[in-house]
Amino acid sequence: MSERTPELTILAVLVALVAGILLLGGRGGAGGGAAASTTEVVSPQRLARVERRVEELRGLRFLTPVKVEVLSPDEVRAIGVRESREATPRAETAAREELMKLLGLIDADVSLDSVTSSIYGEQVAGFYDPRSGRLALVEGAGVDDVTLAHELTHALEDQHYDLDRLGEPGRGDRMDDDAAAGESGLVEGTATALMMRYLQRYPEALTLGDAFGQLLSASGGRALPPYVMRSLLFPYQQGERFVDGLLATSGDWRLVDNALRYRPPVSTAELYDVDRWLKVERPEPVALPAAAAFGPGWRRVLTSTFGEFDLRELLLAADVPRAAAEQLAGGWTGGRYALWRRGPLAADGCAAPCAERDAFVLGLRLDSPVAARAVAAPLRTWARRLAQERGTGAAVQSRGDALRLTLAPGDALAARLAR
Repeated sequence: MSERTPELTILAVLVALVAGILLLGGRGGAGGGAAASTTEVVSPQRLARVERRVEELRGLRFLTPVKVEVLSPDEVRAIGVRESREATPRAETAAREELMKLLGLIDADVSLDSVTSSIYGEQVAGFYDPRSGRLALVEGAGVDDVTLAHELTHALEDQHYDLDRLGEPGRGDRMDDDAAAGESGLVEGTATALMMRYLQRYPEALTLGDAFGQLLSASGGRALPPYVMRSLLFPYQQGERFVDGLLATSGDWRLVDNALRYRPPVSTAELYDVDRWLKVERPEPVALPAAAAFGPGWRRVLTSTFGEFDLRELLLAADVPRAAAEQLAGGWTGGRYALWRRGPLAADGCAAPCAERDAFVLGLRLDSPVAARAVAAPLRTWARRLAQERGTGAAVQSRGDALRLTLAPGDALAARLAR
């Protein structure tokens, strides 16, 4: 995983919520005497204690000592922004931002560069880096034992399974964002599942004051766009459910170990339904229109897979109630999209989303013709409304279990691309 996840912000939210349930339920208390202060430096003795507990809960042993490095907030921000740009070229970031705005997933005035800077700014307490095998902590931020257990689980599994090879989306025609999200869900899911077990086993490791102090600290920075926050939370929350499903099936960590070593999830659909992983159900291939269908002057600026998580988010953007969106997206069996642009991506006089120069094509496969028609109906209404507001074109066609949605500058092009 080449791009570092600023996960201690996310963990603060998860830990605070779970700790509130456990501690208010009588498993601990606000005055838990053995609790680790979130303001103390991680001493060697404390690190060794948490390492031993993680080893016991995970059933693995550390092969080498974990290196801990304390960095200033400015250093962490610089590392995060630099590695984010290295992992995702600027042109790709610009194309992703254009796509999110075109689909209404983020507001037109949102800058992904600013979002990244915000995430790696006030809202980060540290991260584990599988490239160097180090645990980087922010000076003065502090970290509780439960969150430290999460990070040490990453370190432990990295020593056994080489986590750096997971979560890479690829490039060009082979870009597979959905598989990368599935792999990230496995990695974050195992660490979150162990973190929750750590808190259950050692409730004194986090006081109620610590938990809600983290929550307030994590929310003290600039608010993230809801879609971005849901995307950040997804691998932790849904990944934990996936791992819990594997643990319930085998009764131990064997299936999790097999997934990490041999067969990580290749789609977000597997995170939602562990049976898909157990049955080795692979996403179905989806074909998109070739360049000739667009005509002269068009070039493809972005293409990747479009998974069940993406479909849920698109249905939510289309004002489908959450429960209905989850049910409809559950029929996903494959998906791919492409964003095309007529002219340069940075177009003078055409603010993002530049719908008059963008063409978006989404191909989906569902598990039945009935499911395809059910998904097509709300997407058709949403696409037509969007096109009417922008004075552009849109089309949605379903044939059998396949569906294609297009947004384009005019109805004629949209209809041609949807065929």
